Amino acid sequence: MLKLLSATRFAEGMSPDHLQCLCRAARLLKLSAGAKLFQEGSIEDEVFVISSGHIRLSMNVPGRGEVPFLTTGPGELVGWSGLIGDGRMTATATAIEDTILIAMSGKKLQELCDSEKELGYVLLQRVAQVLSKRLLSTRLQLLDLYSAERTSS
Repeated sequence: MLKLLSATRFAEGMSPDHLQCLCRAARLLKLSAGAKLFQEGSIEDEVFVISSGHIRLSMNVPGRGEVPFLTTGPGELVGWSGLIGDGRMTATATAIEDTILIAMSGKKLQELCDSEKELGYVLLQRVAQVLSKRLLSTRLQLLDLYSAERTSS
């Protein structure tokens, strides 16, 4: 597990001690292409780092069904709601291809963050980076919608 986790972009710059701590909260998960990792609205207690493969994030839009908004790949974090908030997933995550993930218990990570403040700070930075990327993705998609609306009128 340590070798897989340390090879990810998510773990870049983390100390060996921090990586060991994370491994204590982790398990390996394999998904086949097309399998759902989690469903929008479900409550989950795990966060996931993609080791290999790709995950498509989508949301259910009334009248349009599942609308994909982001594809994530190796080294990226998905399911951050399992670590912060009430654990309610804000999107559906589906494996685009066979995918290997490192699943970490949100509860165990929270306990680690309470006892290892430096690790907590590092994890907070990683989650903030994910949220920033998702916000940018949302903005760009809104700009596309606005632009398409203006050109069709």
